[in-house]
Amino acid sequence: MNNIDSVSIKALEEYVDSLSCKVDLLQAKLDGMEYKTEFLSNVVETANDGVSNQLSAANNLLALVAVIIGIIGIWLGIYITKKKQQIDLLAATIDTKKNAVDAIAKTTEDLDKKIHSDLSGLYKDLRKEETDALLSRLVLEPQDVDNLCTILCARDIDETGYEKLRTAYLKMKNMLKDVSTESVVNDCSEHYMVLFYQHFFYQALKDVEISQDFDSFYFDIFSRAYKRDVINSTLDLCRGLSEDANNCNKEVMLASYLKALNYSRYKNLKEIKNIFEHNITPPSLLQNAIERCKEEKVYLTLFNVSGTR
Repeated sequence: MNNIDSVSIKALEEYVDSLSCKVDLLQAKLDGMEYKTEFLSNVVETANDGVSNQLSAANNLLALVAVIIGIIGIWLGIYITKKKQQIDLLAATIDTKKNAVDAIAKTTEDLDKKIHSDLSGLYKDLRKEETDALLSRLVLEPQDVDNLCTILCARDIDETGYEKLRTAYLKMKNMLKDVSTESVVNDCSEHYMVLFYQHFFYQALKDVEISQDFDSFYFDIFSRAYKRDVINSTLDLCRGLSEDANNCNKEVMLASYLKALNYSRYKNLKEIKNIFEHNITPPSLLQNAIERCKEEKVYLTLFNVSGTR
């Protein structure tokens, strides 16, 4: 019995020793696992810190890139807007130049047609331009009328030329106001009066700054005028005197004209007599002017007026 107990105890001790060994082995494994777990935990924590730092750096980099992209975007917007404005301006300039080129081409085409089919019309246009240039020359240098009067007398001047001629004449009068040589003033004035008489007698008669100057130059005017000039200008005179708006002394003006005409080579021209008799209203104006001439002992051949009573 004691032997059995001894064997059992011994077996139990061996079993306990075996369990103790196994427990020690498990403890060792557990300690190893705890070490590995702690190591892995440290590795993971370190990795997490690295990832966190990288993410923070990446965020900062992305923010910087966003700012740079924003600045570049603003610059590009301004640059593109400026370039668009330049392109629009260039396009407008091109359109303007195109229109100018088209106009020049059209003018050139018209000029070519005139050269080949209407030389007469082209010559008239060129002559008109030249006449306008001569009138501009008078405005610039009024005394040059001595050289230009004959040329302008041979030209047709449209109504737009009156203002230039008027400006030149009044400028000449002002320039020569203090000139002591009276012949210089008279010569220049005579040339202007001739031009006014031939081209713009009607307008000049209504111009208070010019109409009063004719009386002194009618004799010279008639000595240089042609029949056509006298007829046309007499029509202008009758037209001007017949208007109620003319505030001049019509009777005196007409009498001065008749007196000068009476000493010219046109004193017997029937066309002029008919013009006076049919174009002056009222007719009493003509009769009063004839009587005024008679009182001044000027007997008008045109109207068969004699000095006998």
